[in-house]
Amino acid sequence: MYIAVVNWKKCNGCGECINACPSKCFEMSDGKCWAQQATDCIDCGNCPDICPEEALAVAVGWGG
Repeated sequence: MYIAVVNWKKCNGCGECINACPSKCFEMSDGKCWAQQATDCIDCGNCPDICPEEALAVAVGWGG
């Protein structure tokens, strides 16, 4: 299982990750991206690659 992780301190709210994510993990809240569906991550690598602020990462979870 993979988990999408957002560092809110780094996120500039550009929304690039929302468009890049095939699993639709991300949404905007208070001008920042957040991983509402974090556990839907498929580790495609799109979000860390596209984020200009390096605010996104994929963590390895457990279960599933």
